[in-house]
Amino acid sequence: MDIAFVLVEPARGENIGAAARALKTMGFADLRLVKPGDMTAANWVAHQSQDILASARQFESLDDALADVDLSIACTARHRIQKDRYVNADACAALLSSKSDSLQRAAIVFGRESSGLTGEEVARCDLGSSIPLAHPQPSLNLAQAVMVYAWELRKHRPEEPAAASDRDTYRHTRDALQGLLNERGIEERENLHQWLLELLPLADDRELGLIRQLLRRLTTS
Repeated sequence: MDIAFVLVEPARGENIGAAARALKTMGFADLRLVKPGDMTAANWVAHQSQDILASARQFESLDDALADVDLSIACTARHRIQKDRYVNADACAALLSSKSDSLQRAAIVFGRESSGLTGEEVARCDLGSSIPLAHPQPSLNLAQAVMVYAWELRKHRPEEPAAASDRDTYRHTRDALQGLLNERGIEERENLHQWLLELLPLADDRELGLIRQLLRRLTTS
């Protein structure tokens, strides 16, 4: 499984450089930047991690950055009303590992230094996550948060991405479930629609397989 780290509108080059350094030390290489600010200082801080910066891709929107991602996790210090369920940072590795046969690429999404992710951006992601803190203030800065998740996710480093067929991927299952809900008149603003799509990321490969069987029966009945 590939894991991408997405920074949404990072304003300070120092944080971008420090994030690149964190990824390099933990064995990750996929850094994605959505409308970054001045990058001048990034190279000053990215000690021996300039290759991560050089290969980092830039995007105009979060949707573009997540276009090839199966499952995305929004990192936020404050629980937002857009999600009812949040997973702690130290549980993310086990959660992704439980879906190693269904996921080809996951993404960890971080927000702006000053305000984090917007509610709309949190809603765009499949799951919410936060870092439990002994004291809410002072909070971790962007690069520190990236390091915490990279440290935890290093525990899950499969050698190759999943070789699942298109019909057996997490993304196909999510899209099929959403399509069925829409077909049955359960609109996105309804709680049932939201709850089902929030529970889906918590399912492991075995549970996803059972869900796929159920979806096939319901769509052919």
